[in-house]
Amino acid sequence: MQAYSETIKKTRLFGLNTYEAKIWVALLSRGTSTAGELSDIANVPRSRSYDVLESLEKKGFVVMELGKPIKYLAVPPKEVLENIKKKVEQSAESCLSDMGGSVFNKLIESLQGIHHKNTAAGQNIIAVIKGRDNITKHLSYMLNAAKRQIYFSASEPHQYTLKVLSKIKEKSSISLSVLNFGPGLCVTDENDILIYLTSEKEVHPDYDISIWIKNRQLCAFFFNLLARRAQ
Repeated sequence: MQAYSETIKKTRLFGLNTYEAKIWVALLSRGTSTAGELSDIANVPRSRSYDVLESLEKKGFVVMELGKPIKYLAVPPKEVLENIKKKVEQSAESCLSDMGGSVFNKLIESLQGIHHKNTAAGQNIIAVIKGRDNITKHLSYMLNAAKRQIYFSASEPHQYTLKVLSKIKEKSSISLSVLNFGPGLCVTDENDILIYLTSEKEVHPDYDISIWIKNRQLCAFFFNLLARRAQ
């Protein structure tokens, strides 16, 4: 039962909902079958089985065999995967093309202007950033905005953070100092601080938490503290 549940869960990675995954897996085990039979095998309400099969047909997972009663055939998984990969690639190319267009660039400039207009210069900020992906993105933003000096300190640095920092070494105009002491802490140009509050080994990536601080006095204090330790 557990193996079946895992199969259904993984099959949803193909972009299927639970009912679609159950019906498709059931059909794969039968080769060809009617909607009623699949409903019983997959434990999907009969009132939903026809809608589910129609959705699977549109997505390219099944084909309908003409005749009475109407039966369905499963499209081979390898063929399905190739079709999904092509659709993802086409969608990605389309999105990248749109993002590179003048209309999208003008929109970004307009939104950036609104943000700049309503963000006070020298504004003090203390914000919580949740989730490893969001922390990594914000760290990358801070590092890319840095002009001259970055200090990072941690007795047990997060591996994903080290990967982001390694890319900065390619910028010859920026000095990067990595220190092996204290809690996770990153300071850039006396402008921003990112403090890591959780351990990479002990916390699920979704529950990682960091504090982002933008305060001239605090940033200068930590910047000078790490500068002295780096000497």
